[in-house]
Amino acid sequence: MNGSSPAVEITGVVRDTSGAPVPGAHVLFTEGPQPLPDIAAVTDTEGRFSLGAPTTGEYTLVCRADPLMGPSGTAEATVRVEPSARAASLRVELTLG
Repeated sequence: MNGSSPAVEITGVVRDTSGAPVPGAHVLFTEGPQPLPDIAAVTDTEGRFSLGAPTTGEYTLVCRADPLMGPSGTAEATVRVEPSARAASLRVELTLG
């Protein structure tokens, strides 16, 4: 182990207002407990994404849909990574608004 592995994997799904998964949406951290490098993910065909949180603390996730891939819109969520969640996964759902 090189010490650079994420503390927790944040996984989730992006859906539109009808509940359908949104492919091709960009999900990224906009705030975190420390300065963050450009960490982003693009949702797959079922709207799923995965981001590695580098340390414990509170993170703000923002999702921006690509209007060329489906419905447009944005969504935001706050996720708290607790020390007890180390080496675990957190799940979040984002609904475009």
